[in-house]
Amino acid sequence: MDTNLVTALTIISALFVHHLPLAIADIIRASSNTSAGGFTLPLFTKQTPGLTIRRGADGFLHLQHSLSSLEASNNGTTILPESGAQHTTEVHFGTGNGRRKLLLELDATAPMTWIQCKPCHPVAAQTGALFDGELSPTFQHVDASVCRPPFVPDPSIHRCRFHLGAGTPGGLLVNGLVSVDEYTREDGYVFPKFVFGCAHETHNFHNLNTFAGTLAYRRFATQAAAAHGMARSSYCLFRETSRKGFLRFGAEADIPRKPHYQTTKILPVHESAYYVSLAGVSVGGRRLAGVRPETFVRREGGEGGCIVDFGTPLTVLVEEAYRAVEDAVWSDLGRHGAARVEHAGYGLCVRATAAVKGRLPSLSLHFAGEEATTLVISPKQLFLMVDDERAGQVACLALVPGRRTVIGALQQVDTRFVFDLKDNKLSFAPESCIQDTVPVA
Repeated sequence: MDTNLVTALTIISALFVHHLPLAIADIIRASSNTSAGGFTLPLFTKQTPGLTIRRGADGFLHLQHSLSSLEASNNGTTILPESGAQHTTEVHFGTGNGRRKLLLELDATAPMTWIQCKPCHPVAAQTGALFDGELSPTFQHVDASVCRPPFVPDPSIHRCRFHLGAGTPGGLLVNGLVSVDEYTREDGYVFPKFVFGCAHETHNFHNLNTFAGTLAYRRFATQAAAAHGMARSSYCLFRETSRKGFLRFGAEADIPRKPHYQTTKILPVHESAYYVSLAGVSVGGRRLAGVRPETFVRREGGEGGCIVDFGTPLTVLVEEAYRAVEDAVWSDLGRHGAARVEHAGYGLCVRATAAVKGRLPSLSLHFAGEEATTLVISPKQLFLMVDDERAGQVACLALVPGRRTVIGALQQVDTRFVFDLKDNKLSFAPESCIQDTVPVA
């Protein structure tokens, strides 16, 4: 086996000993001519077929269903409000005739980066051809002799297997082989030893007939920091599908500076997600007394807690907090004459009159710590405007209840997030994210 590959896997074995469950995946080996400067990956917004999200003249996001999507809903297929858009990046795997440009879904909680590889049965239709390692002269499978948990050695074929299934959203099930090949950034720089999951079986991979797999954002950022000393990563989400933004990696000088960053700690939880300590919630500037810090505590077994994830389209609040927020929003709007409307997939919707739009409240997330760190979610990020065939236009609370709290993509739009893995802190500040984009070529 290649000496560099053995070295890479030895490093991973050491990381496991120190209780960092960094999978073999996403190991980026720095070459002798690695640049000390930062780098970027492209950031795109991809909308679900049949659903259109646009920013209206009123500043709110408007969700529209096509006729085909409504027919699908009538036939028993649930069209969830959170399936309006996903964020993707573009990567190049392999060399020679095996080089492929692939679109990958971004997920800040994924345990590893993986792509569909030939042969794959069953396979989800994707943009472009499947990656074929046999055509890439730099492609290698990881040998069973250096396989470490959570991966499984298969001595019969001398390979290292991976499996994704338990706890994955939507019942996603992926099986395949841990592999190595070149990965090329958009700027042309090549990572000569990039370890990833080569999937030969995918079930319930809801990829919009587009994505070839998933790029694990935190794993990628962690390994960029380990291999290149680039401890910071940053993004600023937008909704315009005609624009391209940037995932930025590097040192402090490579991240856009803001005068009023707020900061909270990234908790030392050894999982692939970014956990933060949420202490309370306010609606319209009024702190909800019934939502206490223990509401958001991460419990044994992994339930609860609060994570930041742009792979989750809408913010999820743990059940107790969600009910308190919904009740507070409705109490305020109801007192001012709002008419409640039942709309499938949403917990609270009201008729979107001009008067109601002017009364929609903000939501504030208060983080624990010495500083009064608060993420304020404006009404235009908290509500979606939806066309209802009976009630006309309605304003729906763009939150969903769940088993743990997730600060999702819609509520991150127009906020700059900076993750500092050296100091274990998350910083954020308001920003017009469209200003950090360029037209899609």
